[in-house]
Amino acid sequence: MRLALASLLLLAACQSGEETNNQSANVAAPAPGPETPAAAAERLVRARIGSAGEARFADASAGTREGVTIVCGAYMQGSARHRYIVINGEDVFIEPEMGPGEMARAVAEFCGNGERG
Repeated sequence: MRLALASLLLLAACQSGEETNNQSANVAAPAPGPETPAAAAERLVRARIGSAGEARFADASAGTREGVTIVCGAYMQGSARHRYIVINGEDVFIEPEMGPGEMARAVAEFCGNGERG
């Protein structure tokens, strides 16, 4: 393995070409930054709804409560608007899977008021 790596490095050093001093050709793309809580929540909600259709997200708000990150928001599926809550990037609650009134209570408790999300 080391011999193969050394051979590749030697071959790369021995190559001659027009770009001998072109540093931009060797620049790697910058690594993506860490995922925001809202982006993580959207990814988790998409995974939860699966093949249930295209979803458009809106109204995401993230906050911390007792050291736990909570993201509240909404997504549109077709003409229906559904709310979601993601707690600590692990627990996903989506309105279609909850009983009547449960999401309103959860939004009031975790998101600060019944109107958000």
